[in-house]
Amino acid sequence: MRKYKTKILYVVLTILFWVLCFQCTAQTKRLGAVDSIPFLTPDTTLNNFVYHWLGKPYKLGGKTEKGIDCSQFNKRLAMDVYKIQLENVCYRQWDQTERIQKDSLQIGDLVFFRSRQSPSGWHCGTYIGETLFVHAANIYEGVKVSSLLEPNYKKAYKGAGRIKK
Repeated sequence: MRKYKTKILYVVLTILFWVLCFQCTAQTKRLGAVDSIPFLTPDTTLNNFVYHWLGKPYKLGGKTEKGIDCSQFNKRLAMDVYKIQLENVCYRQWDQTERIQKDSLQIGDLVFFRSRQSPSGWHCGTYIGETLFVHAANIYEGVKVSSLLEPNYKKAYKGAGRIKK
């Protein structure tokens, strides 16, 4: 029975991912055809991590699957996928990265935004390629994949950074 539930969850999350991709494509008209979007990334470990977390709830200050915020999500992803320790909050993660231009983004780079919803004024996520990033968005959407080309993220974009080695 547990295997059956796991398979259903996997199918639902896969459908959710593609629905989000279609929404991003419809909103921006600048994303390529869905065929051109990679099956998330070439990194299997990163893909598995993203699929596992998609749809999990957002909770300010949360650190678990029952609820996680954006900076803790970045921290968890960096540790579980890349074995890199990040700080607890976005502005400290910003300090742990070297500034890079948007057109130089690589899979695994951190992206940062101004936020009116967050008490700190920051929001962050992890770039996964093709203008897409994964993040714990908010209490309504939870962990999701978004595009840097979406108007709200385009407007709030603060910068990007590559984790210092």
